[in-house]
Amino acid sequence: MIVGLKNAILHILDVTSGINVYSDELLDIESAEINNFITKHIEKIYDSASLRPAEFKPASGFRAKIREYANGDISFADMSKNAALRLQEAYAHEAEPKSCDIIVCEFVTNDRDMIGILKCDNSTGMTHTVVQDGEKVLNNMINHYAILPPVSKKIAECAFIDTETEEVRYSGKKHKIDGETVDIIAELLLECEYEISPRESVNTVTRTAKKVALENGADTIEAAAKIKEYVTKSIEDNNFEFIDTEAVAEAVFEGLPAMREEFSEKIEKAGVPKKVEVNQYITKKMTSNVKLSTDTGVELSFPPEYYRNPKYMEIITNEDGTLSIKLNNITELH
Repeated sequence: MIVGLKNAILHILDVTSGINVYSDELLDIESAEINNFITKHIEKIYDSASLRPAEFKPASGFRAKIREYANGDISFADMSKNAALRLQEAYAHEAEPKSCDIIVCEFVTNDRDMIGILKCDNSTGMTHTVVQDGEKVLNNMINHYAILPPVSKKIAECAFIDTETEEVRYSGKKHKIDGETVDIIAELLLECEYEISPRESVNTVTRTAKKVALENGADTIEAAAKIKEYVTKSIEDNNFEFIDTEAVAEAVFEGLPAMREEFSEKIEKAGVPKKVEVNQYITKKMTSNVKLSTDTGVELSFPPEYYRNPKYMEIITNEDGTLSIKLNNITELH
């Protein structure tokens, strides 16, 4: 993806000292260092499967501010300050508050005008300092208490809002506030209703299939292998954009209506949508080999369609209850 940065501003939330600094001026996005820092962080998280789709509640105060900015009624700085103030009020009431910087930015990607909010947690690190006393120089080390996250590290809490459609995707964390567990980004900043992310959905589908198989005396590895086989074949045949959970249930529990129904009920209760968006993470995860580990320390990795296919491998139950794995039609070992 290519990000074209239009505006950016940084606000400092030092919740431990209570000294917060809200900027009136925008960052110089013509600076290569600043532009690169922000755009790299956006690119690292923007297409992540961990982002949750969300929808603003009708009475969302922050949506109102974005609309005011889009209509030209308030400045970008004022809109961003509203976000920072909302976050500061929430983080200040945390059980263990931590300082952070809030970057609010406006950018264009794929012809979409987006507002981005990045919570940059501060970390402590050593840096050097040079002290000169007359003709003598002392190179010393001091603690720096507000180091921003490097571009190699994915930001854990953020939000992206399409200014035209008001479509929201975000990543949040649970925080303890006044004894209650709260997702600050979703509940107190955006004020939105949200679904579980594609990453959470596909993990829940796999975990639930294995659980249903285990509880009903079926083969858990076979259940996982069938899911991978279904997704791989569907991608190859149709280049599809969604995983249909009903089709997964049919593929995994074919001929087992009671288990199929139990699986469908469990993933519906877990909040998994009927169609899970396929992205790079899911494609990589679901089309990868099945990994099998034994209690003797042996690990196997093989395509899902090989499992229990006698042409390639057999799992044999011995008289003493132990298992043996036989690999067939091997011409070379690497």
